[in-house]
Amino acid sequence: MLTTILAGAVIAISFSAPPGPVTMETIRRGVRGGFRPALRVQLGSIIGDLMWCLAALIGLAPLVQVDVIRLTLGVVGVLLLVYLGAMGIRDALKPTVLTVSEGGETKQGSFRAGMAISMANPLAVGYWLSVGGALVASGAVGGDPGGTVAFIVGFILGTLLWAFVMSFAVRWGRQILNPVAFRAVTFACGATLLVFGFTLASQMFGALL
Repeated sequence: MLTTILAGAVIAISFSAPPGPVTMETIRRGVRGGFRPALRVQLGSIIGDLMWCLAALIGLAPLVQVDVIRLTLGVVGVLLLVYLGAMGIRDALKPTVLTVSEGGETKQGSFRAGMAISMANPLAVGYWLSVGGALVASGAVGGDPGGTVAFIVGFILGTLLWAFVMSFAVRWGRQILNPVAFRAVTFACGATLLVFGFTLASQMFGALL
């Protein structure tokens, strides 16, 4: 049981740690509003992560191979990333971005952004199609309810641990940024989100042609 919990935690961290759209949005909102907005983005993203994790464990992940579902997810993902990227660049160019206070972001906005990015992230779909399917096929999870619950518990604990680590890192980094670096980080996060969005769009069009 403990081994299964640890496996879930390790897989959660290995999935969450590589830089991606959620990380960029966490940094963008964190440098503006501090620890709490960064944490809310991370907590929101856990909802999407858990959704794809559960879908893989109960055998629903292959549904995203259906053209209509895959295309819909892709379009939503592109629009969301482009929108958030544009907002990041806009904020970097506004002088008011330099005057921020701890907790300046709305609770709902940060949480919803993290959840939406995670749920519409095609990278998450691909990850769980491969990793989740392999776990079920090997019998590591899905064979009995206890093992599946233990894995999910470990997965949630791992994502929560990473959420706090990431949020504290952004909070600490925010304290050492000068105004120029502050705006540069905000701009870089917005531009990176745009790159993610345009890359995703290019991949979608390439698959359709």
